[in-house]
Amino acid sequence: MESLQWFSLGVFVMLCLNVMVYVGMTIKMKWYTIPLLIWGVVWMFFGIAWAGSSFIEGYPQSGSMALVFFTGFGLICTVVTWQRLVKPSLESNSN
Repeated sequence: MESLQWFSLGVFVMLCLNVMVYVGMTIKMKWYTIPLLIWGVVWMFFGIAWAGSSFIEGYPQSGSMALVFFTGFGLICTVVTWQRLVKPSLESNSN
């Protein structure tokens, strides 16, 4: 079960990184947009990995706090970056 967790997490990380790089190549954005998106996604997956391993090891409080702090911080970073930097670039490219 744990091997499946790490395999699927690796697949999702590579899928997200490839999508972000593709979007960065097709849409004209500022140079710091892709690193901010990657930073947010890395924090989200770090929190998910921490929570999964904590739940498997029998420490649910540690896993819950990882979901709140790490994944929450990554989600906020990704959403703010998308709203402030990616969405205006998408709107200006579509016109």
